[in-house]
Amino acid sequence: MTTDHTGALAPRRPICDGDAGRRSGLGRLIDRHRARVAERRYLEECSQYAAAVRWEFRDACEALRVCQWIDTPTGMFVRTPLVKHVTVGPPVSFTVELMPGQRCADIAEHGARLAESLGGAGLRVEPLAGRFARVTLLDRDPLADGFTLPSISLDSAADFLLLGRDEAATTLGHAPGDAVHIAVQGMTRSGKSTACYGWLSSLAATPDVLVAGVDHTDLLLGRPWDGTVHRAWQSTGTTPDDIAEHAAHLDALVAVMRGRRDGMDRYSDKVGTGPGCPVILCVLEEYPQLLDLADAQAKQLGQRIRMAVKAMVAEGGKYGLRVLMLAQRFEATAVGGGYVRDQFGLRISFSVPTDSLVMLHGDDAREHAGTHAVADKGIALVSGPGRPLTRMRVPYLGGYREYVQRIETTGRAA
Repeated sequence: MTTDHTGALAPRRPICDGDAGRRSGLGRLIDRHRARVAERRYLEECSQYAAAVRWEFRDACEALRVCQWIDTPTGMFVRTPLVKHVTVGPPVSFTVELMPGQRCADIAEHGARLAESLGGAGLRVEPLAGRFARVTLLDRDPLADGFTLPSISLDSAADFLLLGRDEAATTLGHAPGDAVHIAVQGMTRSGKSTACYGWLSSLAATPDVLVAGVDHTDLLLGRPWDGTVHRAWQSTGTTPDDIAEHAAHLDALVAVMRGRRDGMDRYSDKVGTGPGCPVILCVLEEYPQLLDLADAQAKQLGQRIRMAVKAMVAEGGKYGLRVLMLAQRFEATAVGGGYVRDQFGLRISFSVPTDSLVMLHGDDAREHAGTHAVADKGIALVSGPGRPLTRMRVPYLGGYREYVQRIETTGRAA
């Protein structure tokens, strides 16, 4: 026997309970028995938990009226969405058989309160085949984490501007070419201006959009847009002469709008927009404060601004003019009356008191009022045509420096 390639013998290891590979036959039998007992106990706990989820979900649906009341000879019977398979997770999820005529949106509408009953922070409801849906219980607020605005610009007004991302991780967008005015409200430091940095800078290079409007702060409009084709359509400043210039500028925008009306084909009821006839997005930064400044100078000046804005929100949809109005509170008296406020189809609210939320979104927003009043910066409630009230996180472009640099880089030159 040769020993040229024989290594040193390893010392013998003592046999212990943790060394399953060297245990005796009886020890391995005990280990398998313990594993089976532990698995059986785990499965029993999972079964008990699944039963608790089913009953808790049923009780919550009944309390929130996500159910049907059926009159039978033996009395009233309550029918709720039927929970089928439950996956313990994490995250916890279960399959639900919807009631006849029910949609996923009917459950998602009450997602926050259903999740609270189940011990979670939110629900994500996704359609499956037929009448079935998958419900996922989220253990933390899905909007807690921010996301960065992609470095892209819209190619045309028909493209979707990225508004934000909702609780189901669905991207929400809005085409500037749609005949919809936009209302944005929020307290100081709620993320209102930061959101507008991203939205407006995404339009700086769009060939058929002009970012116009008035801004007495000279921050959202004005200086960042110097050297671009948009700057000639903007008015800024807070001096008495500037306020008078704002009124004249809004009158000029109304004149452009009505000039388009007069040049329409007799067989058309709206203006066709494009690079030769761009969509005009009229931004009104802190509009209630602008009215206060104008009223303090002369009542006639304030009334002149109100009449111009009223004409734009009433007629702009047909003539390629859209209004983006920003305010801390959308009280009717602050924005020129309830008629003006009612013309805004897309409504976005950052952190505001309860009464302000209800004024802009209606009574459906009342259930969100408590949590939304203290919401993190960048979280907003949004509602619009064909879009039920929902929470969203707006994308983050960066600070003011990033806003100015992006317009300098991408803005169409004058």
